[in-house]
Order: sequence, then structure tokens, then C-alpha cells
Amino acid sequence: MDIYQTVTDQVIKQMTESGADWVNPFNKGKTSLRPFNAVTQRNYRGVNILMLNFTPFASNAWAGYQQWASKGCTVKKGAKGHMVTYFKMLKKEDQEGKVSVFPMIRYSTVFNSEQVEGDYARTFDNPTDDPVEVMDLESVEAWAKGTGADIRESPESRAFYSPAGDFVHMPIKSLFRATEHSTATECYYSTLSHELVHWTGHASRLNRHKLTRFGDSDYAFEELVAELGAAFLCAELGITNSPRIDHAQYLNNWLRVLQNDKRAIFKAASLARKASELLLGRETEELKEAA
Repeated sequence: MDIYQTVTDQVIKQMTESGADWVNPFNKGKTSLRPFNAVTQRNYRGVNILMLNFTPFASNAWAGYQQWASKGCTVKKGAKGHMVTYFKMLKKEDQEGKVSVFPMIRYSTVFNSEQVEGDYARTFDNPTDDPVEVMDLESVEAWAKGTGADIRESPESRAFYSPAGDFVHMPIKSLFRATEHSTATECYYSTLSHELVHWTGHASRLNRHKLTRFGDSDYAFEELVAELGAAFLCAELGITNSPRIDHAQYLNNWLRVLQNDKRAIFKAASLARKASELLLGRETEELKEAA
């Protein structure tokens, strides 16, 4: 059985069924798995989910300056707001009196409840008795160490690969929480796998990286490679019995950036397989040619 093809097929199937409502599993036990407006109680959607989840705050409650003020709260001095985008429907009437409606993108600035003072903001504080849920998987820990990657941990709730420093940064295990579809342990090790796949793209290894910006097509494609690689590694290392729905939801978010390339998922799967083989120590002829 070709485990890579099997996993790819399963992930694609999940992508058609699970939507793109992905949540970040390592923001200190959030009060909600999805960012929401603390005043309107509405969930943020689309790219706002990604943008707000990649922040260092434990709370997922957000609101604008005036919205917090309407609840008797004040934004702390020096607090930096975060941008969210939305569409406003505008009407335009031509000379003949015909009215057309079109969407216009708008943005606003919101602040996390942790950046705000006031009784209402404190209602979104996280419980302090949240248990540490991640279990150490000794065989996976040994594998990660054996890759030779420089893996660093800190309380900063961001997971990333630094091309400039050629190192992987991981949040400490206690920041990870279970999602609707995955245990905290699965979330931690799949996130580590994701960042290690990014690590393989360095010029000294598979030479896959380009100069990219967050949200552009090259960045999106690299994210597809990393997340598919994480799915492959989780299957190979026994972290999960089958691809997690979280993988599919994450991939759906980035495929939106690549809507004009219907084969992007398959191209990414091919590169993810090479990255996984390298991380697993399988020096094939194909890998030698790619390096």
C-alpha cells in the first residue's frame, strides 16, 4: 500500500466534507476555539480566523475600541490593535437609474480582551486549572531529535520555521489544547511535523523556499506542502490512525489562494512526500536529485 497516496486521497475526501473552519490549537487554552466579537458574539470568518489565531493571546474575544468602551472598558495604553477585514455592500446608480450592488472590502481594528481593562473584559479570562494535556511520545521525540533540526521551545505561542536562522520554533507543550477533531498530543506533534517539513525546504536540503509574503501564492503553496507533509508523517510515525480533519480544514484555507491551479494539491503532495522521506531518513535517488 502506498501510504502517501492513501493519505492524500483521504485528506482530499475530508476537504470536500469538512469546510475550512480551521482553528489554531496552541493559544493557551482559549475560551473559544474560534475568534469572536466580544460585543456582537459573532464569529470572525475567512482569513480573519488565521490572522487572529496567530496572535499571542490566550483569549479569543475581540472587539473594536468603541465596542469595548460601550461595555465600560478601556484599551490599555500602548496596546497594538489587529486588523480584520469585511465586505460592505455598496449601491451605485447609473445615469439611467439602474441600481447595481457590489462588495467593497473594508477593514477595522480590534483589540483582544487581554489588552483591555474592565469587568466585562475579565469575563473572558481563561480558567487557571486547565490541565496539561500533551503526552510525550518517546519514539517521536527521538525521531525529531534524529532529524538534526535545531528545534527551540519557548512560551511564545507561535510555531514557525525561521529560514534566516535555520531553526524551528515551537510553543511549549502546555500551550497546546485539544480541538474538536484532535487530541492535544496530536496537535503538538502534527504542528512540529509541519514546521519540520518547512525546515526541509532550506537551500542546503531540498531547496524549496522562495522569497514569499504571507497570503501570496508561493506562501500558500509552501503551506500546502508543509501540512500534507505533516499528515504523511503523522501516519508514518503512528501519531494518528488516519489523517486529521484539522489538516483538511487548514489546507482548504490556503487552496483558496490557489484557485486557478486545480492540481496544486497534487503538486504539493509530491513535494511533501520528498520532504517526509528526507525527514524519515530515506535517502532515495529521487531525493538526491531534488537536493
